[in-house]
Amino acid sequence: MATKPTPYQDLSWIQNDGLKPYTNPRPSDGIGRWEYWQGTFKEAFDSEGDAGTPFSYAKKSGSSNAKWQDTGTFGDNARLKLIEYDTQTSGYMTFTMADNWQGLFYVKSDNDDFFQDEVKESYIEGNWNDDDPFVEELGEAVNDLEDEGFPSIWVQENSEYTDSRMITGLDSGDYMSFDVDAESDKAAQSRVRLNGVDYLKNTQMDTNVYITCVMLRKWNPDYLWPALPEDDEEEEEEEQEDEEDETFNPCPEGQMLNEFGICVLIPTPEPEECEAGFEWNPTTLTCEPIYNPADDVSTFGMLALLGAIALVVFTAVKVMK
Repeated sequence: MATKPTPYQDLSWIQNDGLKPYTNPRPSDGIGRWEYWQGTFKEAFDSEGDAGTPFSYAKKSGSSNAKWQDTGTFGDNARLKLIEYDTQTSGYMTFTMADNWQGLFYVKSDNDDFFQDEVKESYIEGNWNDDDPFVEELGEAVNDLEDEGFPSIWVQENSEYTDSRMITGLDSGDYMSFDVDAESDKAAQSRVRLNGVDYLKNTQMDTNVYITCVMLRKWNPDYLWPALPEDDEEEEEEEQEDEEDETFNPCPEGQMLNEFGICVLIPTPEPEECEAGFEWNPTTLTCEPIYNPADDVSTFGMLALLGAIALVVFTAVKVMK
């Protein structure tokens, strides 16, 4: 059975020119495929613990300080904003991925340099340019994560005077948690735990934070892909296509395509050197006996002589009788 891909594999649908349909390649043994969550981030959050849903556990503060937001890229209720307040309780949230589920998340904080300063485990850094399309920047970061391999996280390095960003995938059992002002006993201050390892220092963020869900998907290890055609049938089809390609000639009779795709006259083969008494025939492209009219005369004379001898013999036999 094929091994379940990591959260950073099969993400070619995140392209620089826009989001493409989800990638679901066929494993080499034809067993297993992705099943993508078709609901919103909010719906996944609200259905935590239910069979067949992405989160085994998910909790957040009330709607006054943890608000769902729509995004132009990922649709309705795709982003959760945790709000920082000075005079009232600030927002928090935490969730854990369910068995066989994976997720990819883009997190932004108003706290300059926060993720670059607070990351402590395997990570990669990259620039983020707000002047470029969002999907282009996201695609470049995801490509970096794919090259680095899982587990690892991506953090923005050029965030001294701008928002701080982090992108990470989560696998089964991994979890993410943010408590803006460290006021709740239900969530950590800032934590991303991958394969049992904490990748942030669990520091109070003390500012607004935005968690955007890029995708949620489940690996179905029991799915059987349709059987591929037999190898010999594929080879026969390929050979037939090759033969058709070789015999097809779009040019008029007596012409052929040259290397530039232009119809030209078919070149006449060079005449061969024939044996004595033979000459080259350009029509049949073979060596043929040389025609000599005297040969016809000699043959006629020989026939006449044989005829005369036969007459003499017949006359002699007749007289003897």
